[in-house]
Amino acid sequence: MGTVLEDVTSETIDAGHIRRRVDDWEERLGGLFAAIDGWLPDGWEARQGAPVVMHEELMRKFGLDAKPLPTLDLRDGEGHVARLVPRGLWIIGSNGRVDLKRDGRRYLIVDMAENFEAPDWQAASAEQRCAREAVSEDWLRRILR
Repeated sequence: MGTVLEDVTSETIDAGHIRRRVDDWEERLGGLFAAIDGWLPDGWEARQGAPVVMHEELMRKFGLDAKPLPTLDLRDGEGHVARLVPRGLWIIGSNGRVDLKRDGRRYLIVDMAENFEAPDWQAASAEQRCAREAVSEDWLRRILR
């Protein structure tokens, strides 16, 4: 299956497929969080935040248990904080979404890759969702300024 729409409308999806998608989501989140940790400007640090519980509709439909997913808190020495929180895997038009909140601003980070492909993380402010750009060290540093 290549897209979220195919996942949610296919009659051939089974619990094994849903479990693989959830495991893949957890791996992609780990990769995103590791990249962000490596891109932090001097004076910033990343810490694992309180987990969020994932129990989306397809997981419930196929009897999968809820799964705790990591969050990531970014802090600098002056008390500034940014937080990354997974919001959902089955998001129409993307392969999962993570929200980044910083000083009252919210950014939507979405994986634009097909299911089980290498991630293509793109981000946009919540106010300008269509103005996406690649998640990169440059993007992160601009957000944290």
